[in-house]
Amino acid sequence: MNSIARPILILLAWLAAVPFAAAQAAPFRYDLLSLLPDDFAVCVVMHDLKGNAARWEKSDWLKTFRAAPLGKTLLEGPEMQQLQRVQADLKKHLDLDWPTLRDDLLGDTLIFTYSPGPKNQPDDERGLFLLHSRKADRLRQFIDRLNEAQKSSGELKDLADLQYRGNTYHRRKQGNKTQFYFVKDSLAAFTVKEELLHAFLDRRAAPAKESPWVKRFKKAGAEQAFLTMCVNPRALDAELLPSRKKDDPFPSYWQALDAIFVTVAIQDEAEVRLSIQANTEQLPKWARPTFTQTWPTSSLWDRFPEESIVTVAAQTDFAGLGEALTLLKPENDWPGDIGRALHLDFFKDLLPNIGQDWGICVLPSRDAKQVPQTIFALAVKPGSKEKPVDQALVKALDFYASIAVAKHNESNPSTPMRLERVMQGKVEVKFLKGEKAFPPGVSPAFALKDGFLLLASAPEAIATFRPRDKKASERKETPLVRVSAPELARLLEHRREHILSTLPQKDAEQHLANVIALLGMFDRLTLTHRAEAGQATWTLRLSPAEKRLPH
Repeated sequence: MNSIARPILILLAWLAAVPFAAAQAAPFRYDLLSLLPDDFAVCVVMHDLKGNAARWEKSDWLKTFRAAPLGKTLLEGPEMQQLQRVQADLKKHLDLDWPTLRDDLLGDTLIFTYSPGPKNQPDDERGLFLLHSRKADRLRQFIDRLNEAQKSSGELKDLADLQYRGNTYHRRKQGNKTQFYFVKDSLAAFTVKEELLHAFLDRRAAPAKESPWVKRFKKAGAEQAFLTMCVNPRALDAELLPSRKKDDPFPSYWQALDAIFVTVAIQDEAEVRLSIQANTEQLPKWARPTFTQTWPTSSLWDRFPEESIVTVAAQTDFAGLGEALTLLKPENDWPGDIGRALHLDFFKDLLPNIGQDWGICVLPSRDAKQVPQTIFALAVKPGSKEKPVDQALVKALDFYASIAVAKHNESNPSTPMRLERVMQGKVEVKFLKGEKAFPPGVSPAFALKDGFLLLASAPEAIATFRPRDKKASERKETPLVRVSAPELARLLEHRREHILSTLPQKDAEQHLANVIALLGMFDRLTLTHRAEAGQATWTLRLSPAEKRLPH
């Protein structure tokens, strides 16, 4: 298992390690957003740790993880032992156990804001921690005990009470480091810059005002998330825009963005969402549809085989995309090169007649000797009678395949290759044949079928491409990617010997076994898109093995 997944799994198991009574969800502290500095670049919010940990304790994925051999191994490993030593130190020095820290101190809301220093002062970074605790007495008690413990150990050199506009705050000196904090009831603020704490106190004393970030956090679904990271584009304008060229479209796109959110929620499923909010009127025309309407679902989801390792299918406005790419690279004549190769005008003939549906599907491998079959599909229209686009594309593939065969046979006479054809009903499939030229089961093929240009690893894969019964989805989202964890685990098992031969020998077999065991805990990974009122959201969702959801 890689160095990232291992500690995350252990930490999540530890966060929910102590059973307790079910907790009600804490309200999202929108009032704290008005206390954030206006110029923050990044804001991270951890919300309702107590309630989320209670839900994790009951979740299928955590129960499966604990019961699995992999989970038992990790929970008995050195990282878990280190976490247990942390618990022991908390109890010994601060008389604080983990459930109290998790539920009473950190269980409500923790916010961290950060802004980088300007270019001429890169070390002038600004960070501010805000903590809203469920129990004010526990919070004060924890801070007092921490100060006492560090004084006794000599780590804390000085602790002073200071005044600012009727507020008492505190300065801590640890060696050459100075920290400032303010505590009032259930609220605490921490920073290393005194002026930041003063500004925080000024905002707290000012009359309440509506913050635009409240609406933005609500729109991004922060209430349902355990962890939310927000990027403020305006705080990064000075870093990203000055060096751009005059004809570069990036500034107009970037300046139209209001906020970028990444939210993490872990309940019955694990969800990671990327939400980008923008002023759609300021966006370039080619970018607006992504923020104003959910993309239509590609018809390929009803044509690719349902049982697959990986399926990617979407709709793309290739005409608009080509225009955008030309703006990004105006000095290149790559569209003209492609058009001349096909004897078509790239913008007038080709782009209007390809798409919008496109996708790729990797099918389960039949056995350990054969690589998985793959299909790439691109919707194509006939075009005009004078310039039939679909036929031009097939003829171009036929031409280049013939050249590839001739060159291969000239250079490799002992492993000859030939271009053959087979009829699948009324569909002509052309493919490259060479028993020694390709891996077992591979015969690159192409065909026009049902309005799609198909490229596949073998003619048999093209035969699986056909209409299926449509299944309605309960979610108002557009599927983009689907990965089957069981099929991926089966592929790794089939290709075990080949994979191990490419990895460093030390612990390679155990690492591969851990990955396969981890995949066995889950059903599928999906990526979807949704848009509404100036916000585009992409959701990465991981489903546990016990619960199969409609795609």
